[in-house]
Amino acid sequence: METRIEQVEQFTVKGYEMNGPVTDIPKLWDELNHIIEKKGAQPEESFGITLGMGNGNFHYLAGIKSESAEGFTDTKELLIPSGKFIVAKVEGGVEAIPAAFDALLRNPNVKLRHSYGFERYIHPAGSTEFETEVWVAIE
Repeated sequence: METRIEQVEQFTVKGYEMNGPVTDIPKLWDELNHIIEKKGAQPEESFGITLGMGNGNFHYLAGIKSESAEGFTDTKELLIPSGKFIVAKVEGGVEAIPAAFDALLRNPNVKLRHSYGFERYIHPAGSTEFETEVWVAIE
């Protein structure tokens, strides 16, 4: 798996959160995508952010950059702090996301930093296809 290092400036994601079984995540994305369509928003990227895990529950936020979410209601805003991330493209669809995260977390060449890990979905305007990346915070 090819990786790259990215330095990012802080940004804010606005979206919908859940705290429950991982099987609830697709419903959260359905809700976000419905609101995006209803509001006529055209984000070129969206984010799935892991806020926490434990006891069989997954605390997760599905969202878009806040400047693209004008008029969205009942959302949560989350600041992604500035810093370095190790990034990998996910091959094999959403089913391959856990394995991609695991590979980055086990990379012996980087020191992990306490921050959010997230999925980044890149969907250029006018395209029905999207690319998926996983991002893990590093020192």
